[in-house]
Amino acid sequence: MVRESSEDNIVEPVALPLSEQEEWKDVTPLEQEDSQFSICPIAYTDGYKEMMGYMRAVMAVGELSERAYELTGAVLKENPGHYTVWVYRKKLIEELHLDIEKELEWLESIAEMYPKNYQSWHHREVLVSMLLDARVLADMPQDQQVCHPVIRRELSFLANAIDEDSKNFHAWSYRQWLVRRYGIWEQEKVFIDTMIDQDVRNNSAWNQRYFALVQGETGSKVLVDDGTLQAEIEYAVEIIKRAPNNESPWSYIVGMLLRHAPEKLYDELLPRIQQLSVDASYDQAVKSSPFYWSALVDIYESRAAKEDADAREKILDLARSACAALATDHDPVRMRYWEHRQTTLV
Repeated sequence: MVRESSEDNIVEPVALPLSEQEEWKDVTPLEQEDSQFSICPIAYTDGYKEMMGYMRAVMAVGELSERAYELTGAVLKENPGHYTVWVYRKKLIEELHLDIEKELEWLESIAEMYPKNYQSWHHREVLVSMLLDARVLADMPQDQQVCHPVIRRELSFLANAIDEDSKNFHAWSYRQWLVRRYGIWEQEKVFIDTMIDQDVRNNSAWNQRYFALVQGETGSKVLVDDGTLQAEIEYAVEIIKRAPNNESPWSYIVGMLLRHAPEKLYDELLPRIQQLSVDASYDQAVKSSPFYWSALVDIYESRAAKEDADAREKILDLARSACAALATDHDPVRMRYWEHRQTTLV
């Protein structure tokens, strides 16, 4: 069956309903078992209800066939959140020894339509794991690892996805999985530097920077060497100079030092940002930034916890003064928060 398009008189094929296709004559569709008293039945289209009727039928008998595989694709284009169908599709790929490269090509079409669908990104992880054993790259130098055809394609795919939406959580999560699984840490650092240079406010890239720094490990016990910490302080301060009212570098460096080297907050970061606050090139922008004052609160509070009673009170007074400045001048929208924070500094 064909239909004529109104645009340029293009003739397009129209798929017959499954019930009219010879290939499906041997299958009796299974209807969804909905109670007649359903409070809020879902208004499925007739076409989707028919596809799912046949889908349930082949899944019920565990059919492993090309037609079942094609049917999963049709269903998932309509409803990419149907995780049971994704699992069935994976089984079909494995059992029928289907072409994974072609499956990845098909998956890109799904990603274009549904860039923030959890299941399609997980399916990609499964496919790449099937296609490339991490042990193959284990002994390769980094420059050769990223030149492997599978890795090169995935990095290109991710670059396009992140370029399309630089805050796409699913793309960044998949990137973390790819980097961790195949150990391409050095390449990732280069990528992150480029991303932050392009947009210093890209908090997703800052998050990825920390991920790469600790190589995916979590917790305060992860060791970060002194040279790296010092380099990160310098890096963050340079980015702060470019955009003092950008929260990302402030949160990044304060959070990292709180976790890995709290003593450096007071001894090394504080002098650097105080220097900016009196530098004629940056003083007005820095001192008007709520993130400068918020950093002071965190730095003074962290330091006070390590001091004796007298010194502790003096440092806490500095933190309280910073809270007051935030409440009245620099972040009045969150006045009640800063007033509350002030009362907790004891």
